[in-house]
This record gives sequence, structure tokens and C-alpha cells, in this order.
Amino acid sequence: MDATVFWADIMRWQRTDETGRPVRRLFQPWFLLTAAMMVVGATLHYGDKLPLLSEAAASSPVGLMPRQTVERILFLLPVMSAAFVFGGRAGLLTLAVSWALMFPRAVWDSAHTDHALPEVGGIMVVGALLVLAITQQRREVQVQMRMREDLHYFVRQVLTAQEDERKRIARELHDETAQALLLTCQRLDGLTSQGGPRLPWRRLQGELQDLRAATVQTLADLRRLTQNLRPRILDDHGLVPALDWLADVLQEQYGIEAQVRVAQPLPEEAAETQLLLFRIAQEALHNVGRHSGATRACLSLRSSGNRVRMVVQDNGRGFRLSGGLSELANRGKLGLLGMHERARLLGGSLEVRTAPGKGTTIMVELPRGAIV
Repeated sequence: MDATVFWADIMRWQRTDETGRPVRRLFQPWFLLTAAMMVVGATLHYGDKLPLLSEAAASSPVGLMPRQTVERILFLLPVMSAAFVFGGRAGLLTLAVSWALMFPRAVWDSAHTDHALPEVGGIMVVGALLVLAITQQRREVQVQMRMREDLHYFVRQVLTAQEDERKRIARELHDETAQALLLTCQRLDGLTSQGGPRLPWRRLQGELQDLRAATVQTLADLRRLTQNLRPRILDDHGLVPALDWLADVLQEQYGIEAQVRVAQPLPEEAAETQLLLFRIAQEALHNVGRHSGATRACLSLRSSGNRVRMVVQDNGRGFRLSGGLSELANRGKLGLLGMHERARLLGGSLEVRTAPGKGTTIMVELPRGAIV
């Protein structure tokens, strides 16, 4: 089993009440286990002073000093358990309690004080290092847990978006294209019907012209639909003309002045890299048109060394980006998260700079010639 998965399952293991809320920490199984280990350790450490265990300690084949050394080492178990489950502060608090239990015995047993005190100090140093290491690993596990939760949420939202897009396309084909073709067929049936009256030439010519105009409009709607799904301009002419087309669409649909600046010469990139840059630019400009309230937008593309850099800027209202990109799914900003994940597919990076009233800048860097 993956250690990260096991650790995550332990961190999730909390008892809940009848309403599904976690019960108080004092009644958590791991807290009770940690407390039990501390009690057992203290009992063993002071066993030769207790009436019930003094006879067993006296008859033990292991000497007092080695036995006390092992007992002090055992005090690290509750320290590790507390740091493991509850965090660094709980681990340090448990370490302090362990010191409070070990130190009196080290001073009490004056015959071995020169050996016991350094040993207690060493146990404290090792315990502090263990708490530090466990706390760091615990933070990494928590980050991975959040990333997995965000990824699961993102996948669900992507699947939902795919279904919504399929519904939209089906509805558009049915309500517009199919209805237009059905109307055209009905009008053609009326013109070719042998039982009806013969139309004058001018009226027939007008009917045919109307049918041609309706057919051209239907064809334009189909081309627009296919362009949104997969623009042919990207496959036929490459990335730069496709970016120019995106800028033209932004200006036509939203009235936002858009410029595309390409540093020449731009080397030819792999098809996967071009498609990924196009999709990121498409989503970024789509967000500019729908949400930014901008009047100008600029897309720049350049190649430097073995990296390709694309920047999309606007002078819109901007927004507050308080958390990292890993929190975007929970805030519903799936477009930005999708761009981030696309960049990661090719080993690249994406950075978002924005603030209220200061516009938005999206910078993406990819390795040249990257292939998924």
C-alpha cells in the first residue's frame, strides 16, 4: 500500500456523532492510544518503585541502566504518535510531558545521574528531530490530499461540463440546423409539387434565392459550430494564424480591441504544443470577453532558448486571487484550473497575476517541442 494513502487514511480516521460531525479530540481513538502509550511508558519507567512491579523488576535478568535506557526510548512512541496524527504542536507537547516523566527519575537515581541526564537530553533531541520530520511529512501529505480532492472535484466538473456542452451542441443542431433543413425541405416540396399551381418565373426566382440564403446561413452556422469544436485554421495554417483568428473573434463578439504580437522568428513547434497553446489562449481570451470588462487585450508569443512563452494581458477589472491555483476548483474557476492542468501536461508552468482594478496577466511557459 502507498504510504501516502495509508497516512491519509489515518488522518481521516475520526469518530463522528449521530449528526456526522467529528467528536471532541479527547475521545478520538488516536488520542486515547497516545495517552495509553504514555501511561504504559511511565508505569514501566517507575516499575521498580511500584509495589506491584518491584518484585518483577528485581528478578529481571536485564540490568537497571539498560532497562531504563529502553524505557526512555519507548517514550518516543507517544511523541511520534501525537505528531503523526495531531501535528507538530501536539508532538512537542507530548515530548515535554515525556521529559517531565523522565527527568525526575534521572535526578532521583543519584547513582546513575551522570549517565541518565545525558541520555534524557539525547532522547529530547531525537524526539524534537522526529517531530520536525513527521510534521514536514504530514504537511506534504495534507498538500497531496488537497490536490487529490481538488483533482477529483475538477474531474467531476469537467465531466459535467462535457455533458452540458454535448447538450448545448445537440440543442443547437436540433433547434437551428435541423429546423432550417426541415423548412428548406418543406419549401422545396412545395415548389416541386405537381398538384399545385405553377408559379410565375419571378416569384419562383425569389423563392429560390430565399432558399439559397437560408442554406448559406445554415452552412455558416455549421461552420461556426465546427470552428468552436476544432478550428481548421490551426491544422491548415498553424498556431499564429489561429491566434489571430481568436483575436478577431474577440473583437467581433465583445468589441474588445485585441492584438497578437509574435517575436520572429518563431520556430515550428510540435502539434501537441501548438494545440495546447491555442486552447490556453482560447480560454484566456474567452474569460477576457465574458468576465473582465476590458477594452483592450494583448497576446504575445515568443521563443527563448528551449522554452516557449505566451502572455495574455487585459486592462479589465481583475479579481482577488487569495489562494493558489490548487484552490481554484473549490472557487468554481475551472477555466484557470484547466489552463494550469494543460500546461502541466507538457511539463510547463502557468502563472496568474491579477488584482482588483489592475487587470489580469496570464503567463504560460512550455518546453519547445514538448509532446504529451
